[in-house]
Amino acid sequence: MTVGTKQEAAARRAAVHRDGRSTRWDPHRRERRAAIVAAAIAAIEEDGPDALTGRIAERAGVPRTHVYRHFDGKPALDIAVSRQLAREIGENIRAGIGHTRSARGIVHGAVGAHLSWVEGHPYLYRFLAQHAYAPGTSGFGSDDAKAVFAAELTEVLQRYMQAFGVDVAPAERAIVGVVGMVDSTAVWWAEHHDVSREELTDSLTDQVWLVLDAFGRRLGLEIDPDAQLPVPAVDGA
Repeated sequence: MTVGTKQEAAARRAAVHRDGRSTRWDPHRRERRAAIVAAAIAAIEEDGPDALTGRIAERAGVPRTHVYRHFDGKPALDIAVSRQLAREIGENIRAGIGHTRSARGIVHGAVGAHLSWVEGHPYLYRFLAQHAYAPGTSGFGSDDAKAVFAAELTEVLQRYMQAFGVDVAPAERAIVGVVGMVDSTAVWWAEHHDVSREELTDSLTDQVWLVLDAFGRRLGLEIDPDAQLPVPAVDGA
């Protein structure tokens, strides 16, 4: 074996050793990142959407300088927080829809769940509004409340469109306007609270249904909003 070959082999062994150590610490890094995200959410809940890094570090139990050892700057931490909140909002909306089988019930459940989260987490909602990220070119993203709300409703609408045997392609387009209306109203309501959540949920449900009913009629569908809908097929079933 030549000197060059020996050096290359030693370099490969060293790289493998470093990679092994790095892999061994991966669970710890994930736990620390998760702890920092949780601390950021708690700090925002208490101090508002512009919570300081020092407060986040204090809650996470790490030095301030260590926060950005785990995130490539404040924007990266903001995205991680937004994604975690988006997951929570998605779960909340799915729970709100539950097992209801009428069109109005689905809309009411989704809108009510969304407004309930906004009411319970006003600072977090303002944070999401400030850090909203544009939908990706392949569909809605997952980094803000509007995107996740749209994705959940689009998925439900597509399943029922399949059950009725119509093209599902226009579903996302139909939901864009609906979600824009709900989200804009939620932003206004978070600042004013001129009406109760229950009253606003009922009002928005009626408005959303008008849009979806007009959309359905253009596809040749006339649906009683209070009638039981067919059980849609589940992917992979």
